[in-house]
Amino acid sequence: MNQHESRKVAMQAVYLANQEPDLTAEDVEAKIVATLDLKQLSAYSKKLIEGVISDRKDLQSELADHLKKGWRLERVSQIVVAIMEVALYEIKHSNEIDAKAAVNEALNLCDEFAEPKEKPFINGILANFV
Repeated sequence: MNQHESRKVAMQAVYLANQEPDLTAEDVEAKIVATLDLKQLSAYSKKLIEGVISDRKDLQSELADHLKKGWRLERVSQIVVAIMEVALYEIKHSNEIDAKAAVNEALNLCDEFAEPKEKPFINGILANFV
């Protein structure tokens, strides 16, 4: 599994974790393996899932701080939130990817999972961290 595929799995797991916030990282990992019918998670997917879940409150707070006045993260599409959480975690904590590349990967995930109109929004929020 390449890095993009690992990131895609991690983003889907983060989306699941955001839907069921009481799940542990291990629970989320087990559910995503079963849901996507994977033999196992890649080490990079596991690192992203565990990192985002453990830093969820901080990541969401930082993202919320860059929304327009009057907006709340709860108003943003949950798939977009998951994409941005994974990207922000990579920007802040990953040695495997450059910050600008993390933003580009987030935009690629947007192409696959979100509406095209979300791309400028994702780019605008994440640009604050690069």
